[in-house]
Amino acid sequence: MEIKVQKKLATGQVRFESDFGTCEGIWNDDEPESNRKYTVEIEIPEHLTAARLALSDEKHCILEKVEEEEAVHIVGQLEDYEEDGFAVLRLEDSIICFNTKYDEQIEAMHGKFIEFEVEKIHLSKVGI
Repeated sequence: MEIKVQKKLATGQVRFESDFGTCEGIWNDDEPESNRKYTVEIEIPEHLTAARLALSDEKHCILEKVEEEEAVHIVGQLEDYEEDGFAVLRLEDSIICFNTKYDEQIEAMHGKFIEFEVEKIHLSKVGI
C-alpha cells in the first residue's frame, strides 16, 4: 500500500494518509521522513474473532484512526479465508492479512465488505 507520512509521533508511531483515509500506525523500520511517500505492508498484530468483524454498509475501503476510541477502523473486502484462520482483506489494489481462530461466521463473509476496529497496526517498508 502506498502511504504518505504526515509526521512522526511519540513512541515510534507515525500519522499517515493513504487513498483510504488518515491513520496512525507503529513504524517498524528506520525513521521515516515526514511528507515522503512509502510503499508499506500493514500488519495487524492481534488475532481477531468473529465477534469483532461485521458486514459493512460501506462499499468502499477505509483505513482511518478513530480519535475518540483510540482505534483504527478498517473496511475492505474479505478476499480469502483459510481453514487455519488466515484472512486476506482487499483494499482496492492493496491487501492486509490478519489471523483469526477459524469460524464459519467469518467464512460466510467471504467476498463481502467487512469492517472492524483494532487497537493498532504496524507498518513495514517494502520494495526499494
